[in-house]
Amino acid sequence: MLHMVGGRSATQAAGSGTAIKPWLSEKTAPTPFQRIAAVFPVQAYALERARVEPIVPIDRYLPLGEPCHYRMIMANSLVSGTSEFCGLSDGFFVVVSDINLSEPLACAISTPDVLRIRVALDGDGEYLPSQDEMLDIRGRSAGVIIEPPNIPPAKFVSVGHHMAVQIIVHRDALQRLYPCDEQLPATIRAFLANELTHRVAKQLNCGPALLRCLEDLQNCSLTGRNRWLFIRSKAVEILCHTFGTLEEEDNIGLVQPSAFIGRAVNKAKDLLREHYVAPPSLDDLAREVGLSRTGLCSNFSRLTGQTVFNFVSELRMQHALAMLNRHEVPITEIAYAVGYNYPSSFTVAIQRRFGASPRELRRRVPSEP
Repeated sequence: MLHMVGGRSATQAAGSGTAIKPWLSEKTAPTPFQRIAAVFPVQAYALERARVEPIVPIDRYLPLGEPCHYRMIMANSLVSGTSEFCGLSDGFFVVVSDINLSEPLACAISTPDVLRIRVALDGDGEYLPSQDEMLDIRGRSAGVIIEPPNIPPAKFVSVGHHMAVQIIVHRDALQRLYPCDEQLPATIRAFLANELTHRVAKQLNCGPALLRCLEDLQNCSLTGRNRWLFIRSKAVEILCHTFGTLEEEDNIGLVQPSAFIGRAVNKAKDLLREHYVAPPSLDDLAREVGLSRTGLCSNFSRLTGQTVFNFVSELRMQHALAMLNRHEVPITEIAYAVGYNYPSSFTVAIQRRFGASPRELRRRVPSEP
């Protein structure tokens, strides 16, 4: 689930510090495909001002003892479940969520000078930093997003059940955690030195170590200060595992001959065409074609002009379009047939690709004789 940490617009941040009201109330809950701009200025990350201003309605806040540590309870037509927000220090926050979105929620989000890590046991959605990139957040997944200042907002779409933890760290807070950056991955060093010029959005290997951290957070029975300290320890552990993964990718290198790479990418395309309904993970696909995960992603984009995820998405969209021409096939059945576990996710994908809902597309095409 996406939360607004601090929840202050640039205009609000420049104000006199009056009480901040949620951007959306129950009466103005987002409708499907509504796009909501969420901008996080530097001032929003001060702990004494930290308050989660959600982009979905919250029914009740339950304090958990420490300042800036509480649980949000949701039971309304758009969202149900709980999210726990824990402020650890200025610019260092954790959100642990177990929620259900009944409708697709789309928004535009910008978090300048911030590193975000998401680890999920379950989820359904996509993070789109640009037209040519996509971070898949379906099922068990992990990803890291690092944003320098002054870049366009990214698009975020989510729906269904989400069980996840998000670690949100401002660059200033990360510098306090790592005053010496010699052993950090190159991407993190560039971020800390304010030398990053583009948004980084990477899928991580969602291995046992990261999933164990999330399970520990979900199952934690501690209260008060002990709970706060436990959450802090797990947040730091997730940071360390993430940086270890990024460092491994930095050290892989792309040394395979170009002819071999071309054959590997073509083999990957053939496998994806055959298994687009349930495509292999990036790790499995890379292993199958004989490349590293980083080598596969980099060379696939270079040689095809598309990311692996975009390639699969386009295959699904073209098959779906052909099936929509057959008016006797229910739209829900088409969604499942092309690989979407939730019809609502299929609707979001069709809307984004063709600018119209599946029903609208079907009405435009005469039925086959």
